[in-house]
Amino acid sequence: MTDNLTLTDTKGPAKSSPLLILGGVHNCRDVGQTINMFLDKSVMKEGVLFRSGRLDHATDSDLRFLVETSRLRSVIDVRTKTELALIPSKNVRGVSATLADFPSTTVYHIPYINDEYTNKALLAKLPWYRVLQLMIYHFLGWTTAIVVIVSTYAIVPLGLRGIARACLQYLQPEIRQTFQILADENKYPTLLHCTQGKDRTGLATVLILLAVLGDGDDALKAMDYDYMLSNEGLKSMRAQMLKEMVPLGYTEESGFADAEKGWVEAVVGFVQEEGGIERYLELIGVTDLELRKIRENLLAMP
Repeated sequence: MTDNLTLTDTKGPAKSSPLLILGGVHNCRDVGQTINMFLDKSVMKEGVLFRSGRLDHATDSDLRFLVETSRLRSVIDVRTKTELALIPSKNVRGVSATLADFPSTTVYHIPYINDEYTNKALLAKLPWYRVLQLMIYHFLGWTTAIVVIVSTYAIVPLGLRGIARACLQYLQPEIRQTFQILADENKYPTLLHCTQGKDRTGLATVLILLAVLGDGDDALKAMDYDYMLSNEGLKSMRAQMLKEMVPLGYTEESGFADAEKGWVEAVVGFVQEEGGIERYLELIGVTDLELRKIRENLLAMP
């Protein structure tokens, strides 16, 4: 269940991958182990920060591995209420246990969406008649139809990089809350996840890694390695992802089902435009003490 995958390096022999093979949880890995494996040295603590796709179809053994073996104390779920409402039934796989059955683990729902993000990053991109259409759909309670309009005419045109920039601009309270949780040593081990565990989870992970590793060449390559692992972590369910995404306004060509080459470099560039990670975190309300605590919690030698 928890054996690592083996990936082939085109420049050398096959090497082990930090991706965890779980029955119902995709794209799962120990971020510290991933970074250490890539850098070939112990830079981060292992077993304290995990990332993954949604946990809704986790099997009993998946949850016992995460909670009992990995001692998971916190889960940060950044999905929206709309996403939660669209989750396929757990009964399809006969799942019985949920995180609610493990009181030692606390789930923090921090939707990476808010009114400012919706109004300025998404609705502002729509022509007036689309906004009117959304108002009518809202009055009628047609939630899925609203999602299709916003996805098709706002999110897809922005692309993964545009969405990341908008998140940095408009989701500052949510990002601050994420960092405040990570500053508390009692919240570890922690797992971050969204639906695919790729982009929003990837954004949070890049910001965390920038804060603790800096933006040197080796650190950026390690972050990119961690992010791009999502293509392997989601490979087995890519067809199912597209089956769920296409009816909501996404196309395969839009790239939202894949980790995008160059995305990490673009995100780091956006942060540098704000004066660097320390300045960005200061601007959104993360204190020096909280940043120091995060480094102590995650670095092998702070």
